[in-house]
Amino acid sequence: MKQEIRQALQIALAGSRKLKIVFKKEAIGGEVAYLLGMMNAGIINLDIRDAMNLSVTNASRKWVPDNNRAVVVMLTDQFDENWFVERMYRALEKIEILN
Repeated sequence: MKQEIRQALQIALAGSRKLKIVFKKEAIGGEVAYLLGMMNAGIINLDIRDAMNLSVTNASRKWVPDNNRAVVVMLTDQFDENWFVERMYRALEKIEILN
């Protein structure tokens, strides 16, 4: 999964800078908090609804409803590919580049 994430990130960084990630159902621990931390630090941008859903998931430790596992992520100029990959590769079910 690391290589798949790296490839998607490199394509996104060279183009739209926009990704859709889908968390695994069991990814309700630190990875959600990491993504929220990246948003708070200006490393990524999230839609307000996605940010709110992730905040609820982080607090409740469950995905409600299940379709909230999909999140659109915008990569900023401060984005660090290695930091993202090392913290997210176990948590992601899917990653795709958006235009």
